[in-house]
Amino acid sequence: MICKLRKGVRYWSARFRSRNHPPLFWHVGTPNFGDDINPSFFEALTGVRSRFATNRAEPHFLGMGSILDRATDQSLVLGSGLLQPGRQSAPHKVISLRGDLTRQAIKLPNDIPLGDPMVLINLLVSPQGGDDIGFIPHVRSLPELKRAIPKGIRLIDVSEEPWKVVRAIGQCRAILSQSLHGLIVADAFEIPNIWITPGDKMQGGRFKFDDYFTTLDAPKQAHSLSVELLRDPPLPEASVGRYRDDKDEYAAILRAALKEGLNT
Repeated sequence: MICKLRKGVRYWSARFRSRNHPPLFWHVGTPNFGDDINPSFFEALTGVRSRFATNRAEPHFLGMGSILDRATDQSLVLGSGLLQPGRQSAPHKVISLRGDLTRQAIKLPNDIPLGDPMVLINLLVSPQGGDDIGFIPHVRSLPELKRAIPKGIRLIDVSEEPWKVVRAIGQCRAILSQSLHGLIVADAFEIPNIWITPGDKMQGGRFKFDDYFTTLDAPKQAHSLSVELLRDPPLPEASVGRYRDDKDEYAAILRAALKEGLNT
């Protein structure tokens, strides 16, 4: 309940900001740090404060997340991706996309910048380090798993305040994640991590993960969630995926887009 209340406060405060701020659309639903961090992340990265895009028949930015299928002919895309192929739409302009699978699905040229914007999180926050092994369930798996976490495993709740989740990941020595943005933050912080494959309740299957992996130096090995895996994580199989392109250049592209506004 507290997480939902905090999410509501963030949403409504962004919704009623002055129209002088550029409109940004992100997914608003169950509290989930990868969605909820959008306005504060882009503000921290670019210095530009945004407001929530209430009218997407007017020009607006489309933020990070699997929301490209919700683009309109007035959307300027900032690193969004598809939830699954076959649900593509026609955005007004693409500044960047999450990964190459999304790019191929919407048939754009291969010179489009690629990368989930969260790959830049290490430019904004430094990990503090620690001895914890963190487990990040997908938001839909969270309720049933909260009471099933073995001793010695730190549950990281994606419904908490977004920057709190980011800091919690940075306090771990290894991460087990069913959350895409949990993996992305761990990779950006160079924390060894294990990808736990999507559960039955997760829409879109593995597409968004494979899409993200196209921007790394190597894909990740899939692991199924089980009590045994949580009790005895295969840490020798943990890896760090490294973003293949230049992060400073990608950050500059996003900064320029938001600072130039909807005339980009």
